[in-house]
Amino acid sequence: MASPFDAIPDVVIDYVRSVFGAANEKVSTTMSAHPSMHEESLDHILIMELTASAPAFFAEEQVGVSLESHWLGARWMHGRWEIADIAFFVLLRRRGHLIARKVALLQTKRLYSREIAVVPVDESDYRIGIGRLADRTDQSVPISSQRIFGFDNTSVYQATQAGHRQIDHIDEYFELRGIPVYYGFYNPLTLPFQTTYPVLNGRLPMSTNEIGFRVMPSEDVHAILRSLDEGRSPSVDNITATSPVDPADARSTLGWRLERFIADEVLRCRQGRMFEDLTDPNLRGLLYGRSAPIAAAITVTIDLGEGG
Repeated sequence: MASPFDAIPDVVIDYVRSVFGAANEKVSTTMSAHPSMHEESLDHILIMELTASAPAFFAEEQVGVSLESHWLGARWMHGRWEIADIAFFVLLRRRGHLIARKVALLQTKRLYSREIAVVPVDESDYRIGIGRLADRTDQSVPISSQRIFGFDNTSVYQATQAGHRQIDHIDEYFELRGIPVYYGFYNPLTLPFQTTYPVLNGRLPMSTNEIGFRVMPSEDVHAILRSLDEGRSPSVDNITATSPVDPADARSTLGWRLERFIADEVLRCRQGRMFEDLTDPNLRGLLYGRSAPIAAAITVTIDLGEGG
């Protein structure tokens, strides 16, 4: 069955892939240099890198592309549970008139290094505000000398645990709304990965982004979690599939690269959910409901000309 998204020309797919690829490299390099950076900060970096991309116009195809973001902030979501950190919306227009929309929700989790713990941000941190940064009086770990840290296939996504109630709430949301949820895993540039902290002379790690940000369907991740003992966090080995999900990427046993997920799966209508009915109650609940289950949104607008 033909989809309105079939009209998107290859040059637009390539452009979107390059923009998301640059954002993937930025956030993965940052995580490789900041082994204890909070997941929320990684979300901010990813979102701002995408938002900073220039709107593009392709004269031959008469197509325009732009990316925008909106940060909703920390709040209770679906039934007082967060379902996703980031929503990706694709708005398909023809000469400004909305034709169809696509949605994919992303629950982000970061890989934890073996040596440096990440202290999660909790509700008290939001109440304290900037004081948690500027008014620290307790002794801190010195940064006047370097420490070695690393990630490998035994490292875990510590903020995800088998038996956690969030798993059931994500499944419940999909059954209720029919909007797919995916896990976005923040990883270093490659695995195994080892470097020093702080980095020598402030020079960022120089490495090809072989692993980086990866995306997996929530049903696959939840099946893995349900096979683990309660309270255990999944390791890289645990989430590694037996075969690649992307034939063009041998390392996609860890999921799609972010850029290929958006450009080659969502825009090509293999993943995410399309809405052609502009008044669909499930979409309106996501956009306007007081219990909307997302913390931030990225919108990719593609405007086709007369020939599109």
